Amino acid sequence: MKLLLALLGFLSSVILCSVLHVASSMFIPLVIAWFILQMLRPVIKIAQTLKFNAWWSVILVFSVLAIIGLAGFKFIAAQFVEFAHVYDMYSEKLIEWFVRVMEMFSIPPEAVKNFDWLGMLRDNARNISSLIIAFASKFVLTFVFLMFMLVEAPYLEEKIEKAFGRNSPRVKKILSTISEQVSQYLSALTLISFATGVCAWIVLMILGVRLAAGWGVLTFLLNYIPTVGSIIATFPPVIMAIIQFSPGLFTPMLVLLLLTAIQVTIGNIITPKVMGDRLGVSPVVILLSLLLWGMIWGIPGALLSTPIVSIIKIICENIPVLHPIAVLIGSGESVRKIPVKSPAVEEVVASVKKKFEQTAKKVKKGK
Repeated sequence: MKLLLALLGFLSSVILCSVLHVASSMFIPLVIAWFILQMLRPVIKIAQTLKFNAWWSVILVFSVLAIIGLAGFKFIAAQFVEFAHVYDMYSEKLIEWFVRVMEMFSIPPEAVKNFDWLGMLRDNARNISSLIIAFASKFVLTFVFLMFMLVEAPYLEEKIEKAFGRNSPRVKKILSTISEQVSQYLSALTLISFATGVCAWIVLMILGVRLAAGWGVLTFLLNYIPTVGSIIATFPPVIMAIIQFSPGLFTPMLVLLLLTAIQVTIGNIITPKVMGDRLGVSPVVILLSLLLWGMIWGIPGALLSTPIVSIIKIICENIPVLHPIAVLIGSGESVRKIPVKSPAVEEVVASVKKKFEQTAKKVKKGK
């Protein structure tokens, strides 16, 4: 029976992952909207303190998002202008390197000259336009979901009480724990990512590497992807330093060493002190979650993989049957904090004991 249940659970998980992958265009905006809502909890608390109604809260939240969006758009536009200037400066050097690489692999220059670049661009124009349209639709849908979540938020507790009855306190506790833990995690991760990006920007600016601000923002964004993001963020500024300071290798090596030192210091010393064991999830499980959700939802899945596995752990902790799963995916520190007789296990034992006593009474009455 246990084997059949395990097989059924595995098949259900596979089917669920397949559904999430196929319907990603609907689920990704919904999940992103919920995570944005958790990141903006301080703004929502300000609205509650000022006793704003639901629609005024929507206006306040969207005003904050609009300010952030305008600042980001202005920064991206400035970086594009600087990138065009840098490309004009180093285009000849890049072409020269490209020719050397072709010679190294014995590729004749005529093969590149005769290649129809415009034809390739024209053939892929439809794919590019479809990607832009898909991104725009997901972007709009995300903010539509966010708006309705904000409008429905004041009625959530009343809905839970009427929907779950006597089990409503447990459901409220699960939702409250998930919301609080994810919000704390995202706030701490944003602070750490910001510190990493600022340190990278300062180092690159002092060393005179071009596009230093852009590489700092890229480091900030990629730091949200656990483990892999910090590694990827190191390479673009190093490549820029190689192009800018070649044939010398001292500055590129110094850039590589300093950026690696920043990532190691913040990742191994500062991050544990700021975040502690906030999520209580095993590093191996986090990496597996990164691979799984990256496969299901791509880049958005990779960004959301760690909070999602944390949510799964919280849900499993509060459902007695699934409590062993919560223990298995937990970190070493979180497992040590669990008592030998956990509340979930005690609840199961008490339930079995109660049923046994009821059965015994029935047997006595029968006699």
